Amino acid sequence: MGSPQLAVRSAARVFTAKAFRPVLAQGQSSSLSEAMQALKSDLGLGRRTSNSTVIDAAYELLANSYRNEYVYKNLITSKIFVGRHKAKNSAMLSEFRVGSAVADSFFLNGNATVYEIKTELDNPDKLARQLGEYYRASPLVNVVVHENSLERYERILTGTPVGLIAVGSRWTLSTVKYADECNEHLCVRTMVNTLRVREMQSVLSSLGFDLPDVPNGLRYERYLNLALGVPPRTFHDVYRSVLKNRRALTGDIAIHRDPSLFPLRAVLAQLDPSLEEGRKLYSWLSLGD
Repeated sequence: MGSPQLAVRSAARVFTAKAFRPVLAQGQSSSLSEAMQALKSDLGLGRRTSNSTVIDAAYELLANSYRNEYVYKNLITSKIFVGRHKAKNSAMLSEFRVGSAVADSFFLNGNATVYEIKTELDNPDKLARQLGEYYRASPLVNVVVHENSLERYERILTGTPVGLIAVGSRWTLSTVKYADECNEHLCVRTMVNTLRVREMQSVLSSLGFDLPDVPNGLRYERYLNLALGVPPRTFHDVYRSVLKNRRALTGDIAIHRDPSLFPLRAVLAQLDPSLEEGRKLYSWLSLGD
């Protein structure tokens, strides 16, 4: 068995959308297979151990031995996205850039909500700047922290509209402070800058604008000028609806609720496997579909 530190690093590299995308498309991945073999060695597992067993063991290692951000994100995905928000009617954007900050999880359903993760290894020095950016595109913001850091963040967030969620020692989520809706800082320019061209066109069309026929190099300024004439809250209502389509679930919803795939929920929320892709994943994991 390899060192615990090496095993943790190996495990963290496995739980990514990039690692699993070839498995869903082709039923296999040479790079992921190599990583899994290395992980078996690091975890002291036999070479014939099934991939599902390795994934379970790797996730348990991350959860119990290391304050890894993926475990927080997977918990949020499972409890809030798959559970509370009913994934079929919601969308989750991971690592979503808002201004100069990057939101760990950006949920869209009847509203927009940012979940910012702060593990025990994170420093809160940048938090005020991050929160200021998030409120330019989302009226609801929550900070998710380990219970050991709770008092520190309670002091920081007192008197603010920011919600606070604690992760317990048994990896449970509990709301310590509910987020209050705050629309006063919504910024049309910031929201525009998070959109792709087709999304921006869809927003403007939904707001009743005729899209100007201009060269690509002038398109941004013309679209922005139109958008800036719309009240921020009005713009946000359409923005939220259009942005939700970027990652709205269209695949096999059952795969997101399968308890045997719990360690992979954050990955699967990004990839949204179809029924056929799900079959390939189950086969790769050596699980019955």
